[in-house]
Amino acid sequence: MRKIRQHVNPLSAHFMRTRAQPVARPPGLAPDCPVEVELGCADAEFSFARAAARPNMLMVGLDIREPCLARNRVRAAEEGLANLAFGYVNLNVDIDQVFAPASVDRFHLLFPDPWVKKSHQKRRVIEPALVETLVAQLRPGGELHAASDVFDVALEIMATVEDPALEHLGLANLSGPWGFWRGNPFAEASRREQTTLRREQRVWRMRYVRSDMPAATGS
Repeated sequence: MRKIRQHVNPLSAHFMRTRAQPVARPPGLAPDCPVEVELGCADAEFSFARAAARPNMLMVGLDIREPCLARNRVRAAEEGLANLAFGYVNLNVDIDQVFAPASVDRFHLLFPDPWVKKSHQKRRVIEPALVETLVAQLRPGGELHAASDVFDVALEIMATVEDPALEHLGLANLSGPWGFWRGNPFAEASRREQTTLRREQRVWRMRYVRSDMPAATGS
């Protein structure tokens, strides 16, 4: 089986064109069913488990690597997960094309590429414009859930989301300002999280909700 590249440069010309499309809602789901999205889903172990456990919810996996998405679609069909959809996106270019405003209940950003080399750090995904777009697509009370096993990356996410310049977005940290959430509030875990915990390493997790309404539950 052909190996899929683990990293691609999201700033290359090929990926800087707006190509993302709205995710089509699979038939059989209620128009107002919960919608959750895994950003940069890779092999989507988290999305597969969550969709299987919640057949009345639409679970969406987004990634920049189209071969990865193709494999995920085949697996979803084989497992009969009609409530699981996948789509292409370059998060810093065209995520605004994928969802209507106030239509998503929860975004999961799980273990984004750390791009450790200093010359590559400009490729990191979290930036103020992305946070603004995600908040616009969240329903009132919706959540941005992020996790990393690299402290510097987690701290960078927190610093971006909690920047006073973005205070107008109304995101509230469920652990209090500059606080990390202990443990996994969800029954599912990504492959990277499972590996991290087997190594007895720390997961740095953040949960932010639109504070204009109560937060969704973690279950």
